[in-house]
This record gives sequence, structure tokens and C-alpha cells, in this order.
Amino acid sequence: MPVSHRITRRRILKTGIAALARTSSAWATPVGSREALARDAYVWGYPLVMFGRYLDAYKQQGNPLNQFLIQSALSTPSTPGGGPNVDTIYGYTWIDIRAGPQILYVPDVHDRYYSIQLIDMYSDSFAYVGRRATGTKAGAFAILGPRWNGSLPKGVTPIRSPTNDVIAFTRTFVMDDADLQAARDAHSQFAFGDLSDFPHAVRYPIAKWEVPLPPILDLSQGGIGFYDELCARVTADPPRREETGYLKRFEKIGIAPGRHPSASADAALKTAFEAAIPAADALIKTAQYGVLVNGWHVNFSMVSFPKDPLLRASSVKYGPGGHIPEEALYFNLDKVPDGQPLDGARNYALRFPAERLPPVDAFWSLTAYGPAMNLTENPINRYAIRGQTPGLVYGTDGALELQIQHAPPAQGTSNWLPVPAGPFHLVLRTYQPTQDILTRAYKLPAVMLVS
Repeated sequence: MPVSHRITRRRILKTGIAALARTSSAWATPVGSREALARDAYVWGYPLVMFGRYLDAYKQQGNPLNQFLIQSALSTPSTPGGGPNVDTIYGYTWIDIRAGPQILYVPDVHDRYYSIQLIDMYSDSFAYVGRRATGTKAGAFAILGPRWNGSLPKGVTPIRSPTNDVIAFTRTFVMDDADLQAARDAHSQFAFGDLSDFPHAVRYPIAKWEVPLPPILDLSQGGIGFYDELCARVTADPPRREETGYLKRFEKIGIAPGRHPSASADAALKTAFEAAIPAADALIKTAQYGVLVNGWHVNFSMVSFPKDPLLRASSVKYGPGGHIPEEALYFNLDKVPDGQPLDGARNYALRFPAERLPPVDAFWSLTAYGPAMNLTENPINRYAIRGQTPGLVYGTDGALELQIQHAPPAQGTSNWLPVPAGPFHLVLRTYQPTQDILTRAYKLPAVMLVS
């Protein structure tokens, strides 16, 4: 991805979004002006408005709250949505805890990897339930609203949400097709229930989820109406206490709970809003927080709640669900060391020296995607290779070399990751990466051009 603005968290914390704007010729408006405030408000409110649209769409589709929609099979090229993995089956729901806590019940999955990621309306991955965070034994967890006070039954673990609306993603590991039913059985036991019903979960029939993940949205197309949505969303889900200072600043331009900036009679203010949107949207879409590791792009910056509004906005520009590094780190590649984009007209190799496979506590996988981050058809129906892939062939020196190419390799298909005939992308996922990865002591080897 081209990097037009190289911006660090430290700089934003020190100067604020508006002050940072002075470092770029694209941001010539004086700091403190109404246009600058409107830009700041767009960046700050970007995740909230986006998540609000996802919530509205979920409800409009008739999907139930507080009940996971379960993916019925592993992803294939026909699976809608960008960037699906073929390591897990997904679950997905929205939780509403205005009326009281929801109890999340999980079964004993016998050390199978799973995660239930809980994300608030400001894109804060405020908690995880799963193998890394809470183990794999059966348990009950109370998702509490930001202002709920009360007592919980013995054996229920409290999890405080910063907002009353919560999006929850669950991912459950599947070894192979033969393992799929066991993974479904585990996944189908994730359930919710009202606190008053404890210890009984409300067991719903498995909902076969054939709808895509939340799509990539372009919020800039809504014009000044974005700010009306922002006002409505802060009414429904107010920010956490340490974020209220932003709203106090934005009140100067009419952004506050219950307000409608688009209805303002101030023509100059409307002009400021309209001018702010494309500039702020461009900043979000070009901000780059990742680093390069042997050509692989990776972002070590995400934490449960980044205090940098631009980092928060940038992290959800392709949709919700990005993990914190401790849960999973994704390494993305679209070019090789010679600077040329990956293309199926050429052949590549990824070689892991002996004893130098990605160090993880769960699993790693390498997936190939087409230009739209879609899985693509191939003659062996293989879309990814992971450490557990059956039949991998290691060299006499103990190294593992993967052939990444469109046509079947001359040496056979054991280590072949098929790719499209044209442009493609690679994503190497590390689930529960060890400290060697998190501290950057371990570096992924570069993908090399073979021919």
C-alpha cells in the first residue's frame, strides 16, 4: 500500500490530530479552525459510524441479537467477503446489554484453538474468551454494560464492556475436512442467556451462516450526513470517560448527542464539513502503522484500545475483527525483494530453515488471495498451507520450502501453494505468536523469485 503519511502513535499523542495536520501540505487549514475540528471529528468518529452501519444492516437483515450465526463450512472461492481464512469456521453476532448482562457460555473444547473476540462500538477489542485468554475448559462469562451494577452468581466471570452494543466474532480451528464436524459441534455450544436464566443458556438451532463478513464501507460517500450519524451514535453509545474531551471540542461545531449538523443554517460551517471529509478520509486510508519484515507488512501497534484515533480508524478501514498481536499477527505480502508485485506468471518460493518455522502456541498458515482478497480455484483445492498440512516434504537439511506458483511444480504438489494466473497477495497468519515473534526476535524469511 502506498504510504502518503508516515505517522506514529507518539506524534499523535504528543500533538493531537489537528496539530499533526500542519506537517503535511495537504493539511494547510489553521489548527483550531472549524474545518480542522471537522477533520478531527471524522477521524475520531470513523469507527463508531462504521460499526453503527454494520449494526443497522445486521438488524435489517433480520438476524437475531445475542445468538451466533455459525459458518457451516470452511471458506472456499465462493465464500463472499474479503480475506477469509481456511483455518477456522467463523461465528458472528451483535450483543445488546442495555436490559442487563448477557451470559456467554462456552464448552470444554479439549485444547482446540478458538477465540471469541468482543469489540465495542469504538473498535476496542476489550476482551477475549478462548484458548489464549481464558483456556479451553467450560465456562460462563457475564458481559456487563458500562453502568451495570449488581451481583453475579458464583462461577460467572465478569467482563465489562465500554458500550452497550458489542460485536462478537468467534473463530474455531479446523484441522481438515474430517475434523469439520467436531469443530461444528464445539462451535454450536457457544450460547448466550439472560442473567435471570442462569445457569441455563438459551440454546438455539445452529444458524447456518452463508452471508459475508461485514463488507468494506466507504464512509466518505455519505457527505455531511456522516456527522448526523456520529451525533446519533454518541447518543446510543457514549464514549468512555477518558474520551469525553473529544466531544467537548467537537461541540464547537455542533457535534453533540442529539444534534443534526446537516440541518445547520450556517453555510460556512457546512462548507467546512464538506471540505473536511475527503481530506480526513484520505488520511485514514493512507496512514501506515505497519513495518516491513523481509518484505512482509505487519502491524505490531494494535492494543486493546489504542489512544490514537487515527490508528483506530485506520485499523478498521477494511472492516472489524483485527486481532491484537498477542492473539494473532498477520503478515501481508504483495511484492518480492526486486520490488515487483506478486504475479502468477512468475514462480516463487518461501524457505524456512531447519527449526525456524514460525514460533506459535496455536498454529500458523500461509494463504494465497486474488486481487480482491478472494480465494481462487485451483486443481488441488488447496488455498493455504499450514504447519499441520499433511504430506509436507522437508529437505535433507530439515528445511521446509514451499512452492508458490500457478502451475503445478515439477517436483510434485506436496509443498505447492497454488496462486492465480495474475496478481495475487499472500497472508501468513500466526495464532498465539510467541514472544520471539512479538519482540521481533524471529523474522519471517523473504519470499524469493524462482523464475
